[in-house]
Amino acid sequence: DGKLDESDELKRAMRDMIVDSYNEATHYVLDVLTGTTSGPELAPDTLRAWHDQRNAVNRYFTSLGYTGINCNKKPWCEGPYGREVQAIRTFEPKRNLLTTDATARLMADIALDRVVTPARCEKMRALLSRDPAAPATAEDQVHGFVGSAVPEGTKLWSKAGWTSQTRHDCAVVHLPDGRRLLM
Repeated sequence: DGKLDESDELKRAMRDMIVDSYNEATHYVLDVLTGTTSGPELAPDTLRAWHDQRNAVNRYFTSLGYTGINCNKKPWCEGPYGREVQAIRTFEPKRNLLTTDATARLMADIALDRVVTPARCEKMRALLSRDPAAPATAEDQVHGFVGSAVPEGTKLWSKAGWTSQTRHDCAVVHLPDGRRLLM
């Protein structure tokens, strides 16, 4: 809605968040979207106001009819500190949540230009585009995921996620024979 300046730094962070799944990039994007930052502990009233502001992302998705989600927490490798820990201890849910239905709907909405604007959806698809024929790298989002099972000539848009305990993948697949799948 024009509230954010699409700076070079924000573009870099969005690319690193979607293409490479960098947690630090996700932190930056969440901070920019909500006008919040991590930092030292806050007094209870200030923490509630900070948390309400951080919840802007959840309110946005709820306004679009998404349910069963929480995306106001930053993903951590080593763990949160300060007000991030306070928020985890104080507010429910304690972790991010994303149902398979919400994941599939978001990917379909991006593929069909139904979220934000068609121009923004095109930019999102560019970030989600994967090359199944590219050589494998240690942390790519093709090999070891849906992309490793598609035939040559397939067009693939996907987002994978993984932790030490889980692996997730959602993809839009255009097969060489013309079939289109949401996986």
